[in-house]
Amino acid sequence: MKRKRYYLKSLIDSKYCIPVIWAIGLSLSILLARSYYILEQKKIEIKFKNEVDQFAASLHREFELNLESLHTLAILFKSNEIPSYHMFITESQSIRKRNSSFLALEWVPWVKHEMRSFYEKKHQQEFSDFSFSEKDSFNQLVNAKIRKEYFPVYYVDPFTKNKNAFGYDLASEKERYNTLKSSQLLGKPLISGNVKLVQEKTNPEGCLAFLPIFIENESQKNYDPKNLKGFVLGVFKFSKIFEAANNTNISKEIQMSLLNQKSGISKDTLFTYQSKQVDTQINFTHQFDLPILWGKKWVLVANPTITYIKNERTSYPLIILIAGVVFTSLLVLLFYSFSKRNTQLTQLNIMKSKFLSLISHDVRGGIGTMDVLLKLVLEDFESYDKTQLKEIIKSIEQNTTSIHFTLENLISWSKNDLLALKPEKSLFSIIELFENITEYFQPIINLKNLTFSTHYFTNDTYIHADKNMILASLRNIISNAIKYTQKEGEIQVRLRQSKTKHLIEIEDTGIGMNPDELNRLFEYNKTHKKEGTGGESSTGIGLLITKDFLDMNDAKVHVESTLGKGTTFKITI
Repeated sequence: MKRKRYYLKSLIDSKYCIPVIWAIGLSLSILLARSYYILEQKKIEIKFKNEVDQFAASLHREFELNLESLHTLAILFKSNEIPSYHMFITESQSIRKRNSSFLALEWVPWVKHEMRSFYEKKHQQEFSDFSFSEKDSFNQLVNAKIRKEYFPVYYVDPFTKNKNAFGYDLASEKERYNTLKSSQLLGKPLISGNVKLVQEKTNPEGCLAFLPIFIENESQKNYDPKNLKGFVLGVFKFSKIFEAANNTNISKEIQMSLLNQKSGISKDTLFTYQSKQVDTQINFTHQFDLPILWGKKWVLVANPTITYIKNERTSYPLIILIAGVVFTSLLVLLFYSFSKRNTQLTQLNIMKSKFLSLISHDVRGGIGTMDVLLKLVLEDFESYDKTQLKEIIKSIEQNTTSIHFTLENLISWSKNDLLALKPEKSLFSIIELFENITEYFQPIINLKNLTFSTHYFTNDTYIHADKNMILASLRNIISNAIKYTQKEGEIQVRLRQSKTKHLIEIEDTGIGMNPDELNRLFEYNKTHKKEGTGGESSTGIGLLITKDFLDMNDAKVHVESTLGKGTTFKITI
């Protein structure tokens, strides 16, 4: 149990705890949101495919019903006599009422060149301007050129809307002619490829369904291409038949294209339905292969638009992600509060330890100073006169007072719970501190015969900081300078100003430090303690506390030292 508590405490205390919780929580949130997003994507894809499949089935039925109705019209032409134009119109109108997808129904006879004049003159009795026609290079209708055979539009319904197609020779256009001849030779109904309809100016894409009519001969079981009468022809406009097939009200945000499947894998696009939407999802495609109709294999390819996908999506993935982030944030906040409280307790203990170390350092320092003074007097007692002895006793008395004051502060601070050592900043003159420090260390300076001087290169000597912390810091640094400077050495204190900052320099001509000592100057290590030049002891804690105090007051300290030549402390505050 203790081990588990230890590991739990170590986990909470670890600096990686909160980032790990964040990473795990965020990863799980993203994973759950993405999983639901993918699931939703699959649902949208299934719905989209079902819509397209339903439309494709409806489109196929629409084509099939219309093609079947051509057989009804073909009955008129299977007898030996060609029906009159009026009979054709009557039957055609009846078929178109039942099947609205036909743009036109036509009768196209097979006319050889020697019969052209007969067919034209016969029809001119009722339609005076009737003639076989074709389109020239300017897309204008002109008289058809002389050719061996013609396939003119002889009957057409409705007439008014298809007047331009009346008399048009289908043999004049390659696609139409090839389909006609293939149907004649095979004896089977066929559908043409994509053609530009003569009678349409806008969206003229369409196709023609040809149903061949042959002269029936009881002696011949099989058809003979030479016995062709002509073709019952149904004209389909793709946009019209697509609209008729859209009884499922398929979304307008789905773009569909009808493709003609050729040999191999090549496809020609015949018509694109609802093509106004261009923001299609290229990687989201569904293909439906329509059953073969009259020799034609078509493929319906559909793409949803980005708008379609957006409309079908829900906000659940985002809600899951937000909920996961919120939950993770609450969990992180909980751990952070635990960690912060634990850190505060730890820091408080550290502060208490540092504070006690500071107190012991000041007490030890005061006692050490008195010890040095007494040793110096005992070494050469006879050489001191009463005045000098009086000064030494006065110094000892000051140290005793300082130690007493420190102990009183210890009792007071412990009662008032001020161990957190928060800086209480105020405006004060740095000169006042140096005067206090000089007076404090004057006996030991005199005993070691040191040259101690202060130099102020600015009139602005006021700084904003915690006065007691700065005093303790400067006293520690100068104490070390005195401790590690030989007799008759020199210590200089300089104050300069740079823009809004003050620069304090404390330079001594003492024993200095090697690079290794300099690098570890502000690290506490019990094994690295160094006696002063007068045998003074060292706790190893003074400069560590000094660094902390300076940091608390936003001061920067930089140290330069050369072994055997001295040390310079530079403090920017």
